[in-house]
Amino acid sequence: MAITSSTGVSSGIDYSSLIEGLMKLERQPLTKLQSDQKAYNTKISVYSELSSRLSALKSASDSLKTASDFYAKKASVSDTTAASATVSNSAAAGSYTINITNLAQAHQITHKIGLADKDTTTVLASGGTFQFTINGETKTITAASDMTLQDLAVEINDQTYTGTVKAQATVINTGTTQSPSYKLVMTSNTSGYDYGITINRDDSTLNLDETADPGNGQYRDVIQTAQNASLTVNGLSVQRSSNTFSDVVSGMTITLKKGSSSSIITVDNDTTAIQDKINTFAAAYNNVVNYIGSQSAYNSTTKVGGALMGESAARSVITNLGSIISSRVTGLTEDMRSLSQIGFKTDSKTGIISVDSTMLSNALGNNMDKVANIFTASTNGIANKFSNYIDSVTDSSTGSISIRTAGLQKMVANIGTNITNMQERLNRTEDGLVARFSALETLITSMKSQSTYLTNLFNSL
Repeated sequence: MAITSSTGVSSGIDYSSLIEGLMKLERQPLTKLQSDQKAYNTKISVYSELSSRLSALKSASDSLKTASDFYAKKASVSDTTAASATVSNSAAAGSYTINITNLAQAHQITHKIGLADKDTTTVLASGGTFQFTINGETKTITAASDMTLQDLAVEINDQTYTGTVKAQATVINTGTTQSPSYKLVMTSNTSGYDYGITINRDDSTLNLDETADPGNGQYRDVIQTAQNASLTVNGLSVQRSSNTFSDVVSGMTITLKKGSSSSIITVDNDTTAIQDKINTFAAAYNNVVNYIGSQSAYNSTTKVGGALMGESAARSVITNLGSIISSRVTGLTEDMRSLSQIGFKTDSKTGIISVDSTMLSNALGNNMDKVANIFTASTNGIANKFSNYIDSVTDSSTGSISIRTAGLQKMVANIGTNITNMQERLNRTEDGLVARFSALETLITSMKSQSTYLTNLFNSL
């Protein structure tokens, strides 16, 4: 008789609890494997987070490792109504006097006499031609049917160009609502002398190809000439097609705002921005040290160590980072060759660094170039050391963190295979126990039947 419930009918044995207890013992190795796999996966996650924090430290180091990275510049303009300026780190400190003769402007033309209607009155008869050239590209519009002022504007705007320079057309009411006076205005979308609009042929009633009155008063009216910006920079004459340009003073973008004006642009080191970059570097360093420390600690309450406890790869990282942060840069003068001389202090217990803001500010104010050398020295500058070390330790094939992570991943995979195999064995074991106890219950039932038969037989004698 098979086991049909948790308790044998004939025997009264609680097979379910019995099998559960036996299987609990059998599953102990499986539970250990699952626990190990979870622990290794935790380590993998922790190393991934450590790599991210090291990447942030590398980025902070890279912002300081060369002179062009380290120095931050700022520009001040004496007359902001005349011009504005922005600078990159490569701009040379100094003063630049600009005298603006005139601003660059885009060519803009219309016709002398406005029209009372823009949507029904024909301005270009069917078969007529309107042709113009801009930036060397000639566009020809041939009217397939009578065209109104608005139709012509649409056709002009529908032209395609090989470059970015093009003509744009708008219809503007220069009159009133009661007495409208519509004009077609053609504008180059790019300022500068070389980007003017030339009307080659105009069969319309607008006479935009006429520069003088042909007899009916309707001819081209120039709203704005195509004009370059004209100025001097420290006495040198400069012309540009745009009012914003970055190719006159290296590392500086200048925007002109007003003609017949002058201003002085002064470029200085931005001490505050440099100090912020150094503080960001210090914070990124502490972010790594804090994380390794917290993940390596032993919790006396839970009696459990952190995921990095006993991990040689993590210990090596913290040791090497500490060595770099406290190192002296060879080849520099004794008074300025280490971070401790510009305000960095390391806690001997935690490894966390603090930065004396006053000391750092004074060092930057009095010895900017010497401070820069501590970080930027080509082979052994602090920022270069950090950047190179982090590259090596996180290298995808040879880095110690990558190698350790790959090893952990392999262990997780192997344990996964062992868990699958063990689970299959446990299933077979449990099935075997069920079969054996079913056979036992069948035997007990048979024996009880025989016992009952014999008892009845003896009683009948």
